[in-house]
Amino acid sequence: MLKLLTLPELDTKSVLNVVEDNFRKLGLKAYAIRMIYIGEHTLPKEEIIQHFSRTIELVNSTYCEINVYGFLLVYDSYFVHILEGSEDTIHRHLRFLFRREANWKAKKSNLDQPLNIESETEGLNVLMAENTQTEDEPERIMFRRLKVVMIYHSIRTLQFTSWRAVTARPPSLIGKLDLFGTLQEHLEQLRIFLNKITKICAFVKADEKLSFDGLKVTDPKMEALPEVALIDFLLQSPHILPLRETAALHRRVDDFKFYFEEVWPLPTQFTPRFLYKLKIDDSFVEPLPVMPWEVVKKEEDEDKDEREEHTDGSSSD
Repeated sequence: MLKLLTLPELDTKSVLNVVEDNFRKLGLKAYAIRMIYIGEHTLPKEEIIQHFSRTIELVNSTYCEINVYGFLLVYDSYFVHILEGSEDTIHRHLRFLFRREANWKAKKSNLDQPLNIESETEGLNVLMAENTQTEDEPERIMFRRLKVVMIYHSIRTLQFTSWRAVTARPPSLIGKLDLFGTLQEHLEQLRIFLNKITKICAFVKADEKLSFDGLKVTDPKMEALPEVALIDFLLQSPHILPLRETAALHRRVDDFKFYFEEVWPLPTQFTPRFLYKLKIDDSFVEPLPVMPWEVVKKEEDEDKDEREEHTDGSSSD
């Protein structure tokens, strides 16, 4: 009696098994991204750092697949923020930051409300209240402008193992930047900015106590600092998306209405351009495919025409 031959057991893996193995080799639990965004702030350096630090602590204190780490470079009125983490944790940081900004605005607006003091000269008090608003009064906003510069998806190596912030005084930019230049000129300035960010990441990785205080002009660290004019140019560039709009796209799926879902008669903007144009030739129109039932119908019509011609010919004789 022949023994039944059995196939050897194969080590079959699903796509999920392969992805988990790759994550295990990289020391990750999910896909990691790197986001670089810039902005213009109105607060003192220490206060704006405190706001950012608090949001990072809140994100990392909750459940997250990858903690948010990075580097915050703060100038007197501008900042550059480099973040690494999962897509969900980074956008959670943005939501916390915008919520913190809204709460800060509400708190400041409550402090700015004048006291309701009863007086016989009520009209005089109203005029005095209007005159007390001077141009030197500080703005009650935390961020004037925010732009997302670059997002790197599915990165393999994380550059940061913690989050920290550093203040600096950047060098001045020699020359002027043309905001109304071509797209190629905007991309060139973006390339220069990203090259400086690469140098900063290298300095941060090499020195855990990195500081930009008291730097000389010839110091290599000075070349890594983006100039204020360069950051302001990127903030004004129409080719870079605002951070708030980019964050609003997260987890949002828009409803699209397709062409065939439109009811008849079609609106003017959905009507094909050459729908009612008389054809002179077929140079601009692709030939339609011939269906099998059309071929059968054409053969039947030809047979019918032949029989009619044959009948007409015999009757005339």
